[in-house]
Amino acid sequence: MTMKRIVTAGLLAVTIVAAALSSTTVESRAGSLSPGEAAAIAGVGGLIVGGLIADSRARYYAPAPVYGHAHAWDRHVARCYARYRSYDAYSDTFLGYDGFRHRCLL
Repeated sequence: MTMKRIVTAGLLAVTIVAAALSSTTVESRAGSLSPGEAAAIAGVGGLIVGGLIADSRARYYAPAPVYGHAHAWDRHVARCYARYRSYDAYSDTFLGYDGFRHRCLL
């Protein structure tokens, strides 16, 4: 799921919940919520739902592979650092243009 879709889904959830709660003309059972307070509660609820939707993708990275001797690993790390500015040797990943981390396969 791209970042654009995640943001869109979150905003859509906020809009739907806010519209549903703020458009009601009947007073709440407690009788103490104003329309502004109901809209604020709907906004917070939509934000929480949007955050849950956005964070639903599991991001697990296996330990970095070891290529033979330490010399091979050092060469691998040097090549990845030279190619990707966002390379992280600990996880053997780099930050791609799509916003996600990818394994360096050089």
